[in-house]
Amino acid sequence: MIKPTITIAKVPAHEIELFDPPSDAIYTIEATAHLVDVPRRTIMVYCKHRLLSPALTEHGYYFDRRGIRALRRIEALRPICGDDLAGIKIILDLTDALERLHSEVLSLSRTSAPASEKEKQHRTRTISSRKTKAKLSPRRKKT
Repeated sequence: MIKPTITIAKVPAHEIELFDPPSDAIYTIEATAHLVDVPRRTIMVYCKHRLLSPALTEHGYYFDRRGIRALRRIEALRPICGDDLAGIKIILDLTDALERLHSEVLSLSRTSAPASEKEKQHRTRTISSRKTKAKLSPRRKKT
């Protein structure tokens, strides 16, 4: 009996690198819609539901790097959450809070690293001195 074999041809992968805008760049809503491939009207709905905050609103909606990143996050959550914009808002708020806390922990760990080394040395000395004292003092038998 002959078993059929399946041959999988390897096709070169074509990865798309996302455009990361410069930190000082400001884009119109039309340019933002083009960069993220989201309709202009959808961006307006996100702004209305406060999922996205425009950088400037004097003569229209303008978005900076942070706005484009937020828009990409929203679009990544849409397949999971669907039209639950309130749920997306909660996820975005929690993600922002988590990132803030993470950066605070990193900055605190950088500033307190020498102190923590001293604390470790102190704890090691204290523990070893306790062990030495315990070895020196005889145990009493309970009667």
